[in-house]
Amino acid sequence: MMKYWILTIIILATLACKTQSSTIKGINNLARRSDCQGPCGKVMPCEGKEYTLEVGLNGSNVLSGGRTVFVRDPDNYDYTVKIEFAETVPEETFSSVKEGGYKSLRVTGTIEGYDVYVHETCTRSYIFKVKNASDFKLMH
Repeated sequence: MMKYWILTIIILATLACKTQSSTIKGINNLARRSDCQGPCGKVMPCEGKEYTLEVGLNGSNVLSGGRTVFVRDPDNYDYTVKIEFAETVPEETFSSVKEGGYKSLRVTGTIEGYDVYVHETCTRSYIFKVKNASDFKLMH
């Protein structure tokens, strides 16, 4: 009987300590993560950690310039993520993101937060810092 009690306690402790997945499907799910939600001006627990983000593309939810790509959630343009590529990532890796024909993208990077003010309302937004070409993939 005692070993069942111990086993139950171990299982409950494991479930209580379970961390959220490091793969996020959709920008809206990034914004909804409990470790990424919070007020402007405050560093959130998800910041400084590496995550993988998968986002659907619809041809009009991507903006790019220089070594930066902005991707809006295809279902809710209020959610946008910025992807910054290090100098070590060749431009060919990300330059075709706006050309269309791609159904989705997958990016792995370190998250950094920043404050965005729209109509006097502040929201916390996020940047994915990409260091390697293998951390960004466009999928047909």
